[in-house]
Amino acid sequence: MHDFNSLLTPVLTILEELQARRAGTSRQLRKLDGAIYCAFRAKILARELLDFTSPRQARPEPVDIHQMISLLEAALESVLPSSISLEVDIANSLPLAFVDQPFVERALLNLVLNARDAMPEGGEITIAAASELPPVSQAGPRKLMIRLSVANRGISPEAPSMVGHPHFSTQTNRTSLVLAIVKQLMESLEGGLTLTNTARQGTTVDLWLPAISACSAD
Repeated sequence: MHDFNSLLTPVLTILEELQARRAGTSRQLRKLDGAIYCAFRAKILARELLDFTSPRQARPEPVDIHQMISLLEAALESVLPSSISLEVDIANSLPLAFVDQPFVERALLNLVLNARDAMPEGGEITIAAASELPPVSQAGPRKLMIRLSVANRGISPEAPSMVGHPHFSTQTNRTSLVLAIVKQLMESLEGGLTLTNTARQGTTVDLWLPAISACSAD
């Protein structure tokens, strides 16, 4: 992992030099900003890969989900082809989440990439966040949480019964650990994951995040 981070250093240096020139169209500059952010996140991911052999405990803290998604939006758009549009819908007056931000960012990126690969012919991905009560099926007492969702069209209708299966994928041509990993991340934050799929309507993956108001009331 140390070697991987060392290889990223010159990549970041070159990208930052190009960014400083501010040459190119607004779309190109936006993609460059996204590439730089992705490179920084790759450094974090390299560290997180060590968790598979030596898992670290979640370190929750107050996180502004609106601000987090605003910072991630350019990076997420940069990994999508022009045939897939990204829509963001964040509720007003959203409470702070009590989560480990790198965990949530990693989960969100994994879901967006999985949704992208499930729509080779294009489509739409929507990221939304609102304050809601979790479904009754969620473990523990029901309290107001933040529902952070990733919705897209084109996922196989058998998806709901396979959530959490170690070889499940929303992609139809290969297996993946994406949802199993995301589910594990959410549970480590005392949150949860639910999935809704409707034929010809697409799939929505909901991440249920503890809200700071709920945590402080305990």
